[in-house]
Amino acid sequence: MTESLPEIALQVVELADWIWVYLILITGAFLQSVIGFGLGLLCAPVLFLISPQLVPAPMILNALLLTLLISIRNRDAIHLKQTSFSILGGTAGVLTAGAVMLFLEPHHYRLLFGISIILAVLLSVVGVKPTIGVASNLIASLMSGFMGTTTSAGGAPMGLLYQTVEQRQIKANLSVFFLYINSLGIIVLWFTGSAGAQDLVLFLKCMPAIMLGWVLSGLISHRIHSEMLRILILLVALLSGISSIFMQGS
Repeated sequence: MTESLPEIALQVVELADWIWVYLILITGAFLQSVIGFGLGLLCAPVLFLISPQLVPAPMILNALLLTLLISIRNRDAIHLKQTSFSILGGTAGVLTAGAVMLFLEPHHYRLLFGISIILAVLLSVVGVKPTIGVASNLIASLMSGFMGTTTSAGGAPMGLLYQTVEQRQIKANLSVFFLYINSLGIIVLWFTGSAGAQDLVLFLKCMPAIMLGWVLSGLISHRIHSEMLRILILLVALLSGISSIFMQGS
């Protein structure tokens, strides 16, 4: 039995949507593989408009795969002491976000953190660069955990902290941190019933795009010098701050 014209038209639209999804995921995976963060910031808002079912659980699974690949590629640059403090701060950030979301309207804390990120970027531009220590690591990771839970774009604080570090160390330590945060996030979603088998199917459909973006980054990331990497981090962080301010609460 031949398909009707409406059915064919629907299939064409679905194919077009998946082409856009792949292009966005490839770009996001490439960006995060180069600077250490950016997949959620770039992809989540756009994918929500094109295919809402891809956010949040399939996107978190995409991020899990990518951060695992980046961590393996840069495993010899992982600083265990720094990442342990990051994980501690990130856990506190996720738990704090869960508590705050019960009492405050989303636009209140998004405005606060958006302004904080923009101020941090401006300070970095004029020459103020953070030093990685216990206190700064805990604060940045707490903010990242908090923002990742409330806005799906939590990479900026940690990216700003690591902006002057050697390229492979940036990607290694941020990836280990986000590997943990994303694992915690998907576990919470699964046990609360917000993620299920269908999300796993969607993730498997997205996997080739994530892999391709990661492979492409390996071909040119060595050509990006440290100052260019720092500029990319500042630009992505600035975009994160602006999007946090203008993101409307549900």
